[in-house]
Amino acid sequence: MKSVLVGLAIVALTATPAAAQPGHGNAYHVDCASTKTPKGTVGHPLTSLDQVNALDLGPGDRVLFKRGTTCAGTLAPQGSGEAGAPIVIDTYGSGAKPHIQGGGADDAVKLHNQQQWEIRDLEVTNTGATAGKRRGVRVSARDAGTLGHIVLRGLNVHDVNGDDTKDEYGSAGITMWVEGNSVPTRFDDVQILDNTIARVDRSGVFLFSSWNRSGWGKDSPGVHVPWTGVKVNGNTVTDVGGDGIVLGSVAGALAEHNRVDGYQRRSKGYSAGLWTHNSDDVVIQFNEVSGGETTRDGMSFDVDENGFGTVFQYNHSHDNAGGFLLLCNAGGAIRNAVVRYNLSVNDHFRGVENCGGGVESAAVYNNTFVIGDGVEQTVINENNTTRRNVSFTNNIVLVQGTGKASFKLRSGGYTLADNLLYGVAAPAGATGTVTGDPLLDAAYKLGAGSPALGRGRAIEANGGRDYFGNPVTCTPDIGMHQLTPCN
Repeated sequence: MKSVLVGLAIVALTATPAAAQPGHGNAYHVDCASTKTPKGTVGHPLTSLDQVNALDLGPGDRVLFKRGTTCAGTLAPQGSGEAGAPIVIDTYGSGAKPHIQGGGADDAVKLHNQQQWEIRDLEVTNTGATAGKRRGVRVSARDAGTLGHIVLRGLNVHDVNGDDTKDEYGSAGITMWVEGNSVPTRFDDVQILDNTIARVDRSGVFLFSSWNRSGWGKDSPGVHVPWTGVKVNGNTVTDVGGDGIVLGSVAGALAEHNRVDGYQRRSKGYSAGLWTHNSDDVVIQFNEVSGGETTRDGMSFDVDENGFGTVFQYNHSHDNAGGFLLLCNAGGAIRNAVVRYNLSVNDHFRGVENCGGGVESAAVYNNTFVIGDGVEQTVINENNTTRRNVSFTNNIVLVQGTGKASFKLRSGGYTLADNLLYGVAAPAGATGTVTGDPLLDAAYKLGAGSPALGRGRAIEANGGRDYFGNPVTCTPDIGMHQLTPCN
């Protein structure tokens, strides 16, 4: 303890911030390999995370880590910025990203009850001697009201050997959570952008709030206080023990251009690739998800309990052991879910799976399911008779080679209309079924003369475009490609 106190005293007495840029706060430089007296300048940088954590940071301040260096311990800087003047953690110099090496701590990087922060371009690891509850990057809040502007960008988070606990304090590469039940608390303006996350347990990116409709969480009041302005874009998540990317308790969030490959690899629980729960009007688009293991979920996408107005569109799912899509409600509701213009190739076991509860309303339309050699899939699987109100319209289901497909409908609530089914028999009650080879090319586009052309049912508010960006403002073709021109 004495050596830590001495180090903190040095910072308090001698830290001299570098000259700030006009209109900005102070700049503190950090080089954990330096042996010079720490002052925070380029020539005399701070030399430890303890020294950084002791700073009284304020609006516009910058903490700049030298590239090519490693700092051991937990980065837990203090203070908050203000609108238009966030506190920024960034880099200086050349070479590899600065490395924050957690060494098995609870968190390698941590913010709690803070706002107006941007953290960029760090390498973050957190490996302990044995697996335990730990995170790479954690941003959390408790009974703090609305906290604005959190940006996590360009981070390389890897090798976090967390445990398999799935709760608001669970292990993850990047996690943000809200806990507590006294003061309604949420984040506003969250940007998780262009990060790489690899070899982590339990989750890649995990967002959760105790202020949710379902009452999930140790101290949840069962009141919905969703986060706003959330973007989870351009991230690459690979080799994850459990869930890939989870958006919980958000409203109007956007998750696009993410790549998830290899999830549910080590968990004994249930995990999916990219999913949302307790959220309103989430749009999940232009993502690619593959490599889900096991059938304990193990599918790419999931509209989970108390997800209202969720849209999955223009995504590519392939080679997942658990399948393409889960509509998962237990004791809450799923309402106005839309799954459209997606491509599923060689997803095993289930195309659309359902949990035990009902579905108030969901529409699955203009998707293309390709079931190739050696793949077996139940295109729609209802494992009980609980009523579900789901329309399955304008979809292509193509079975190739030795592939096998079937339908298991039990509730009487699924409505199947105007689908093209090739290599699989239409279930009882299906209407307007088109048969025949859809003539897909190597990019899964429709070929000239395809029986899918012009045979779809018009659907209002269909997004206006297909998987490839072609306009769909006329009678639609069946599947995720609109070959027929809309003038």
